[in-house]
Amino acid sequence: MEALRIFAKPVNGQLVIDLPPSLKSDRTYEVIVLSAISEESVATSRRRQPSPKLAGTVRLLDDLIAPAIPESDWDLS
Repeated sequence: MEALRIFAKPVNGQLVIDLPPSLKSDRTYEVIVLSAISEESVATSRRRQPSPKLAGTVRLLDDLIAPAIPESDWDLS
């Protein structure tokens, strides 16, 4: 499958696409039209942070590195 990416502005509500010779004229093609997002319109969102009221309220009650069940319970036969 060959993809063709073209940036074009419509003239009188129409877009004209010149296909390269590698695309055969006897086939049917699917055309998807998306509006291009310019870098100016992309707003950089501020990174979310938890409320300062939550600071110091988290406690780890378990060893995160230790296996969940002892090795003796594994069936290794």
